[in-house]
Amino acid sequence: MKRTVCFLVFAIAMLTFASVSMAKAAYFPDEGWHKGAYIAANVGMMQTSNAKHSITGQKFDGTFAPAFGLTVGWDIADWIGPMLQLNYATTTSNVGDPNNTAANVTYGANTFPPGTFPVQNAREHVADVSIFARATLPYFLHANWQPNSVKIIPYAKLGGTGHGLYVNASAVGNKIGAFGGGPAFGLGCEFYIWKGIFLAVDTTESLIIQKAYYKNITTTAGAANLKLTDGGLHTQFLLSGLFGWHF
Repeated sequence: MKRTVCFLVFAIAMLTFASVSMAKAAYFPDEGWHKGAYIAANVGMMQTSNAKHSITGQKFDGTFAPAFGLTVGWDIADWIGPMLQLNYATTTSNVGDPNNTAANVTYGANTFPPGTFPVQNAREHVADVSIFARATLPYFLHANWQPNSVKIIPYAKLGGTGHGLYVNASAVGNKIGAFGGGPAFGLGCEFYIWKGIFLAVDTTESLIIQKAYYKNITTTAGAANLKLTDGGLHTQFLLSGLFGWHF
């Protein structure tokens, strides 16, 4: 008798759990709901750690610059797919050496005539093209704790970034550039809100391997091809907010 009562209690408990689980599952989409293309606008801040003049030692003012861009991708399965991100950042700052306004300046083995590095306003332009494989754990796409009104989908991405930086100034000696590329990775979280609308917080860390930038500069001894921007490895961080549509 006791064994029968226990069995009946266990059976009722299991049926109750199953009915609750089925009721909850009805609110969550079927497998394949997150597949398809998406597009989003990016707005955020980009680190510009490699904008430093090799001769004067002056770094372009500000570590971060306002950035905006575009993200497009295609989830070939609910949990994984390719992602392309295009980002552009720009800001202005004063460049040049005030000591060079009316007098010669000497850096290393070279002496430069007045006006080679004048103080002036310049604009920095930075462009990144990044390709990633973006993935999340399938668990997050069908978890019972997910709210009905929004799906919370954290993700990781791995790929590479092509990078270009240019400081545009009227004086040739104040123009610097940086070009290169390298591996990139990041984390983010997508908030799938209603139908195809989604918001996301997205981060990227790029390891830029860049080539040194040279330019012909006039010294007191004549014209010389001098390095204006160092090559080597530079890290770059990007934080963006995404607003888009998942088809």
